[in-house]
Amino acid sequence: MCQKTIELSISYSTLDQPISFTFYTYTLPVVRTLKKYKYHNCLICLNYKMSRFEGKVVVVTGSSSGIGQGVLLGFAKEGASVVIHGTNKKRLQDTEALLKENGIPESRFLTIQGEIQDEKVQEKLIDSTIAKFGRLDVLVNNAGVGSKDGIIDLASIENFDYVMNVNFRAPYRLTQLALPYLKKTQGNVINTSSICAITKQSDPPMMPIYGASKAALDTWVKYDSGRLAKLGVRINNINPGPFLTNIYFRGMPDETSAEVKKDMLDSTASIITNAVPVKRWGKLEEIVPAYLLLADNNSSGFTIGSCWVIDGGMGYYGRDVDLTANE
Repeated sequence: MCQKTIELSISYSTLDQPISFTFYTYTLPVVRTLKKYKYHNCLICLNYKMSRFEGKVVVVTGSSSGIGQGVLLGFAKEGASVVIHGTNKKRLQDTEALLKENGIPESRFLTIQGEIQDEKVQEKLIDSTIAKFGRLDVLVNNAGVGSKDGIIDLASIENFDYVMNVNFRAPYRLTQLALPYLKKTQGNVINTSSICAITKQSDPPMMPIYGASKAALDTWVKYDSGRLAKLGVRINNINPGPFLTNIYFRGMPDETSAEVKKDMLDSTASIITNAVPVKRWGKLEEIVPAYLLLADNNSSGFTIGSCWVIDGGMGYYGRDVDLTANE
């Protein structure tokens, strides 16, 4: 008998008071029938619910920190086998430890290290996933950059090529590599885009190329979703607003002090405060469920070529204007 992760609950009811108790998740042999028992005037039921992504395989690029790590853990908690990807060895090891802390065995995760714009890394991600798990159900193209580390001229062709390769070309090529396997599972692709693809609330030097790369991602998904849908594969984007992720620390040396990082964040936070009506960063628990919902064919099977904006109202926030200032 196969082993599955299931949620067990027991409920009983009388004519005037239904009560239920839900227990924690266990790994047990699957029971395909719902057991019912009668005890005096009560009907007692033993129920089970399989995890939403039980038996599925999910690749999340850029998943050693931030949104990607949160999304990876969310899928794993819901029963999926997951593929971790990142460039920093320590952060990858920390992510492996996080999975283990949450009861995910090594048999259910795979780690791939490397720069996402490297075609060999892209091929290794897909080939290694199929070699270990035999299938692919969801590809989350989450890895992204704001600019090339250490570059001075952010308007240069060098920076343009780097940002476009990471933020647009890599997701496009990975999707093509994954497509034969996603067709078999009727799977789907989710790209992490940005509110910066739609609007801007500030004008830092990195924004023109970064915003253009994310706008390209949005346009591709809208224009190509029909072709992929005919193959049985859905593709959509999620456009986050201000969530505190490692993208804000890229380019900083590993030995950068906590004080320097805090000063940088305080400066950035002041911009966020003025651009978001709720006056704060977004929290992982406010965006991770959107990825899981969008990946679930039962709940979102009719969602194709969409760009879901989750930005705390940043995109269309009109700042207060003092009309009496010139009186």
